[in-house]
Amino acid sequence: MNFQQLVTTEFGTRAWLSFGAVPPRMGYAFGRWLTNRLYHRKQGVVYRVLYENQKRVFGPHATHEQVDGAVAAVLRHAAITNYDMVRIVRGGEKAMVNSIEMESQFWPVFREARATGRGILICGAHLSNFNLGFLAFAAQGSDPIQVLSASNTAGGFGVLSELRSRGTLDDTPISAAALKKAVARLRAGGIVLTGIDWPVAGTDDGIPFFGEPSLLPSGSIRLALSADPLIIPITCRWTQQSGYQMITCPPLELERTGDRDADIRLNCRRILSVVEGWISETPDQWLMYHPVWP
Repeated sequence: MNFQQLVTTEFGTRAWLSFGAVPPRMGYAFGRWLTNRLYHRKQGVVYRVLYENQKRVFGPHATHEQVDGAVAAVLRHAAITNYDMVRIVRGGEKAMVNSIEMESQFWPVFREARATGRGILICGAHLSNFNLGFLAFAAQGSDPIQVLSASNTAGGFGVLSELRSRGTLDDTPISAAALKKAVARLRAGGIVLTGIDWPVAGTDDGIPFFGEPSLLPSGSIRLALSADPLIIPITCRWTQQSGYQMITCPPLELERTGDRDADIRLNCRRILSVVEGWISETPDQWLMYHPVWP
């Protein structure tokens, strides 16, 4: 069980949320202490995974010093976002919504997409405080969202339970039944969210990401080809001026060539090229703790 899975269990949630009760000065200091320890454990899983992921982002000509510095920067950002997440969630839904700024085109993009009456497949990338940003987005929206998740989060944050209870979120761990449900929802004009940069061990699709075959699955595009929705990538970033900000881009229409396998790779690359751009702008904010490449 990794950290992200642990904090969504009932025990993990209670323990992690209790950390959010400490004053910010102590919370950030503890986060820095913890991530500094992870950074200095060069043979530890966290350091090695982050190193390999950042090495691909920086490219084949990156030096060890550059990549090592990038890992340190990722962990510094993680120290801030992890504490902010639990501190803000403890404050309830209003605090959560107030903590995230939506960039100027964010809501217009979704309003225009909804006006078409077509389904919307949201492809999320795990930058900065993405989970907090998504919860703030869901809380402000009026439409239910089916989330195709990597694992069951039934014991998770209280705010998730609140959003589920009023029908805002339908959290469905990925399975054949969940995918069938997602296709039906999209065909009916509903909204489905999935993580586009979440790797799956053993995936043999070999979709290129930063120029190398990756472990990123093509399931999101297979889903889209079956339901013909609009595709909207979203993510979160942190800036000195705005703090946490949710960003997006205009909806993508599927391109079809008549060759299904070619269509899968083509459209996967179109979405991932958007994500590559976001990650390249702020590589220190790509908080991906799973190996993305074989």
